[in-house]
Amino acid sequence: MHNPPLAAVVEDDLFLSEIYSDALRSSGLQVETFYEGQSAMNALKEMTPDLIVLDLNLPNYSGIEIFRALRNNPATAETWVLIVTADPSQAVELSQSEIESQNLLVLSKPISVDQLDQLAKRLTFQK
Repeated sequence: MHNPPLAAVVEDDLFLSEIYSDALRSSGLQVETFYEGQSAMNALKEMTPDLIVLDLNLPNYSGIEIFRALRNNPATAETWVLIVTADPSQAVELSQSEIESQNLLVLSKPISVDQLDQLAKRLTFQK
């Protein structure tokens, strides 16, 4: 656990990525923001955030591919991931065991700043 906790936001919509990042910063987290899948994949091999906000529909690598890479990496296998998607049916690409895995929440867009704030505090500061 980082002090303060570190969050990664992976969202290609610039407006939403800034909203999510600002909300997490105001919750007391450090934030790294990625706007497409390739840069996120590269960075997440080297960093171990305490929380990841992940869109599914991304350029270069999908959120599903990123999620699976996170779970296959021992350093991030148990990191909290908030999949935030406009189309929850995209989550059907996840296997049943992935959906039921610990430390995963699938949320439908739009999510409120208050909801993100409360989740971030609960998932990172109460460890």
